[in-house]
Amino acid sequence: MIGSLPEQGRRDLIMNRSWDSSRQVVEGEANSASSQQGRQEKVAARPDAESAEECSAQLAINLIQGKWKTRILSRLQHGPVRLSELRRMFPEASKKMLTQHLREMEKDGLIIRKDLSGRLRHVEYFLSDSMGFAVLHLISTLTKWGKEYLPYGANAPE
Repeated sequence: MIGSLPEQGRRDLIMNRSWDSSRQVVEGEANSASSQQGRQEKVAARPDAESAEECSAQLAINLIQGKWKTRILSRLQHGPVRLSELRRMFPEASKKMLTQHLREMEKDGLIIRKDLSGRLRHVEYFLSDSMGFAVLHLISTLTKWGKEYLPYGANAPE
C-alpha cells in the first residue's frame, strides 16, 4: 500500500501516473497529425525545474483528478461503502470506471479497501485517517471557491 512508502516515493508515483497519461495524449495527437509528415512523434519534455509550490499543487490535483473521485470521496465521508452501493448512487458511471478510481485512490493512500469476505464476497471502502480526511478539506475549499468565483455558482448575478 502506498501509505507505507516514503513521502517522496508517493509523490513520484502520483506524478508518474499523471505524466504517463498526459504523454499518451501528446503522443496520440502527434500520431494523428503526422500521417503526412512520416509519423513524427512529439513528446513534451517533462519540466525539471518546477517550484515546490507548483509541484505540490499539481500533486494535490492529480490525487482528485477524475470524473467520479470527488463524488466517491464525498460519499465516503459518511461511512464505509461497497462498490454495489456506489453503482446505485452513480448509475451513469460504469463499474470499470468506479473500480479504476477506487484502485487509484487506494494506491494514493486516500481510501482503504477492507475485505470482509466470509462465504460471500464482501469488500468495503472507507477513507484513510490521514490523507482521506485531508483531501475532503481540499474538496471543501474548492467548492467554496467555485461558489464564490464561478459565474454559474450560487452567488452569480441574475
